[in-house]
Amino acid sequence: MEKNRPQLGSGPTYSDSPSDNANSSITSSPTDTLRTSKNSDAKIIKILTPIKANIKKFKNNDYHIDYFSGWNGALIGLRKLLQLNYRGGSNYSNYETPRGVLSLRLSGHNANGNNFSPENINISVFVALFEYEHIKSSVKYTEYRITKETYDKYPKKVVYP
Repeated sequence: MEKNRPQLGSGPTYSDSPSDNANSSITSSPTDTLRTSKNSDAKIIKILTPIKANIKKFKNNDYHIDYFSGWNGALIGLRKLLQLNYRGGSNYSNYETPRGVLSLRLSGHNANGNNFSPENINISVFVALFEYEHIKSSVKYTEYRITKETYDKYPKKVVYP
């Protein structure tokens, strides 16, 4: 793995103990993130066709991402690009794929597995602006952690087409 790439890790399950690299929220506490699971907007399944068109524009440099306003600036562009819903300090969306529903989360803090649906393919990506203890969850998810220092030094390598 390239040293400037996101670090892959699995979210905790009930049998796991919280890891030392637990993550946290930019603007809220872990309990604020928990409330997002009650949000019906986050449960809407999106069709990938318009998102694929946006990604194609991004790859052709026809879609602007503000890399240099910090992670929050890039996150706003990514939210629009991927048609994510913003709730509780995180950005969520569910996408219908040939392998099932993909739940994607982008944030500045670690995920709470209870916000994901157990039957979905659950992925969280975050730049570690804040880190909290992991909340125990039986829902499995994969989490990619990017340090703030890595993002600040290599924003275009972290968010690239």
